[in-house]
Amino acid sequence: MKLKSFTLFFTLLLFQSCEKHDKKKLSLIYFDASLNAQVKEKIKEKHPYFFSKYQILQKKADETLGFKANSVVNKTRIPASKNKHDYLSYAPYKWPDPTKINGLPWLTRDGIINPISQGYDTDFKRTSEFFKTIEILGWAFYYSDEDKYANKAIELIRIWYIKEDTKVNPNINFGQAVPGAAEGRKAGVQEWLNQYHIITALQIFENANMLTDDLKSEMKNWFEQYLNWLLTNEMAIEAGNTGQNHANHFNHQVVGLLIYLNRTKEAKQIIENAKYNRIATQILPDGRQPKEMGRTRSVHYSSLNLWSLSELTFIGKKLGVDLWSFETEDKRSLRQAFFYLNKYVNQPEKWPYKEISYGGVLHTMNTEMKPMFSKASTLLKKQLIDDNSKFHQYLTALEVLQYPPLNFLND
Repeated sequence: MKLKSFTLFFTLLLFQSCEKHDKKKLSLIYFDASLNAQVKEKIKEKHPYFFSKYQILQKKADETLGFKANSVVNKTRIPASKNKHDYLSYAPYKWPDPTKINGLPWLTRDGIINPISQGYDTDFKRTSEFFKTIEILGWAFYYSDEDKYANKAIELIRIWYIKEDTKVNPNINFGQAVPGAAEGRKAGVQEWLNQYHIITALQIFENANMLTDDLKSEMKNWFEQYLNWLLTNEMAIEAGNTGQNHANHFNHQVVGLLIYLNRTKEAKQIIENAKYNRIATQILPDGRQPKEMGRTRSVHYSSLNLWSLSELTFIGKKLGVDLWSFETEDKRSLRQAFFYLNKYVNQPEKWPYKEISYGGVLHTMNTEMKPMFSKASTLLKKQLIDDNSKFHQYLTALEVLQYPPLNFLND
């Protein structure tokens, strides 16, 4: 009798756990949740390709459980507002003027990163680490259904966004500051691009009933304030009006926030406008991206920009806007941009532009452009690369789980 009671009790607990984590079909703004669900099934089946990637993710997530919150109030340098809750970063390509005693104002060395901009004196590094940590924990929870990952992520989110003594203010007024020249610049807006990992994690946790009402309310309030800053601040608006990747990163954030806050009509209009104020202005008839390829890190920026446009195209499709088929009278299109890069992605030695990133053209092709082709092929469900090129091998383990190569799902 006791054995039967125990069995019944265990079965009830298992049912409640499943009900808690699988209450409804998951919908994500930035990812194809239907593909992620297929990957989850493959992991349960211990499919050799996906299960091996999952094991790598789980190991990283277990290590991340020991991650200590390092919020913006811990920086040693202070923004012009004198408020440590305001995000502060320095422009990465700006350096002290060697001809001046005080080095001011800092000067530009395009593509050459100043180490001062990458340390804990300011906030870029700690914020990047935070976004990455939440990304790992969010997906580890999704694929494992183990509450410990969600609980850790939620703890960190509360520290970063909600707790009065540690939270970050919803603005980037002092992003990419230039000592002696600017307290903050429009380029700083892109530094919160990866905040979409927070939105994704919250969507995953909410779907699994892991979020309290007060946390959902507080986060909605913070996101509303930040969205208002993006839409009204002069620097942010200027970032959205640039003719290169900064504008797409602006759209990426604004559109995602609008959808998250149930303002889809506005989001749809922004994506519709992207046909002419993004694709038509950033891509030439032959597929070149002149404002990206003219940089000293041309492979990096052309990959980054095209990926951002691909993500916007994916989101647009769900809202009924077709950016992929859009083409101007003189043949400017997203398709043409991929076609142009395709000529070089397997022949990096023929790349005609400058690339001063570590490892040069070949290394940047392998770590950025080839993964971009693979992810975009999955997200857009388009054959952007030759099957035999096997670009999926350049993806990280987590990227495989997020953007699964479609041919592996059919195995």
